[in-house]
Amino acid sequence: MKVIYSSLLIALLSACANTEKAPMTAFPKMNTPQMQLANKAQLYPKDTVALTQLAALHLKQYEARKNLYSLNLVISSYEELLKRQPYNHDVVLQFYRLNLFKGIATNRYDIEHWQEFYQQHAFLKSVDLAPPEYMAILLAPSNSLSKKARINILKETLKANPNFVNGYLDLMAMYSQQDKPEMSLFLLETANKYSPKNIDVIAPLNAYRVEKIFDQLCDANVSKPLNQAFEDYKLLVKNAPENPYFHMQLSTVLRLMGRTRMSSFSAKKAASLAEDFQGQFVEAQFWTGNNKALTEYFSSKEMAKLNIDDLYLEMLFNLTNFNWQPAANLVDEYVTRNDLSFYGVLYGAYAYKMLDQEEKAKQVLSKGMSKVTIEPWQQHMLDFANQNISAEALMNASENKCNQSEAYFIQGLSQLQAGKNSDFQKSMESIVKLNVYPFYEYAGAKNIVKRLKAASPKT
Repeated sequence: MKVIYSSLLIALLSACANTEKAPMTAFPKMNTPQMQLANKAQLYPKDTVALTQLAALHLKQYEARKNLYSLNLVISSYEELLKRQPYNHDVVLQFYRLNLFKGIATNRYDIEHWQEFYQQHAFLKSVDLAPPEYMAILLAPSNSLSKKARINILKETLKANPNFVNGYLDLMAMYSQQDKPEMSLFLLETANKYSPKNIDVIAPLNAYRVEKIFDQLCDANVSKPLNQAFEDYKLLVKNAPENPYFHMQLSTVLRLMGRTRMSSFSAKKAASLAEDFQGQFVEAQFWTGNNKALTEYFSSKEMAKLNIDDLYLEMLFNLTNFNWQPAANLVDEYVTRNDLSFYGVLYGAYAYKMLDQEEKAKQVLSKGMSKVTIEPWQQHMLDFANQNISAEALMNASENKCNQSEAYFIQGLSQLQAGKNSDFQKSMESIVKLNVYPFYEYAGAKNIVKRLKAASPKT
């Protein structure tokens, strides 16, 4: 009965092109709002109110059911409505949009026909909706398009409709695969101009923005992009409060701004939403100097089961708290792993230096450095650790405040090893003044200075 009833509606809607009043007996009156609207639309073709209401009802049914049957029904309604209101933007938009859905559902779509339709209704180019060109990608057999072909189609797609956000996102993804971050960033920034406050754009845009801030913070003033990233991540966490990644990225931005307490709060929220962020929350505690939280976290973990990031954090935590033997034990485990950090190996070796085990320190350096690629500045640091250059030569080789921060840190460790406690404290204070907030050296130095000042006799 349901199929026969709906078939009658489709026949009715497709037969209403003329403006003559249809005979009252054309269809039996059925005591439902839907049939009442259908009858009224047939009886009074010049009055589009009933047909508009019927189309809205069919659209609601389709959005609830999302099946081909209800899709065909609503398309029929809008097709008839379009005949009566050919210049109604909402009707044109819905009819075009629904036929996109049908093309995807049936894997059949006449691109040339719809391109002609698209050109006849220029306002569609101002709407965040796929132009016909985009369907060439959606309907192509799996793996039938080369990367070059996909990129060309996406370029044509954006040319046809510069307001289509998914076109930018898809093309950005293609360039990301080709390791072209600048092009990807340009596409996201362009999409953001056309569709500001769109979280689908802001989320990847801010990820690129933060990465670029890290690349530039040593040499340039990054306050403007940093403030923008902060405002955008506030928007993201407001619109998607259950997304842990957004909270963690907000934590990262706050750390870059030197707002460590707020950074810790956002990291805690991320960890409460996803266990995977627990380690990063503990890392945030290192920046706030919460030794109790770090001690509790690492006391519940077996060294061999720590991931490489947690292992590095625990080693540095022990190092900055002058727990030399635990730090030495950790570096022994650290250098057996893959994906080592140059700084983890270098600073970890100092635990053995503090224990007056120079030969063991050399062994750690030799084993660990064989697994890392050493950059020119890092080679200067390694030369200093091996006493091949002086502290003055190391500082002269520094090119920016980030280098200086690291130079002061390794000099401070050497000063502490030599018993020059006053010089060590000055080196740590120099790091804090440089305000390279996201560096481990800053967090470690700040905690050390705070502890030393608390321990010094009051005058």
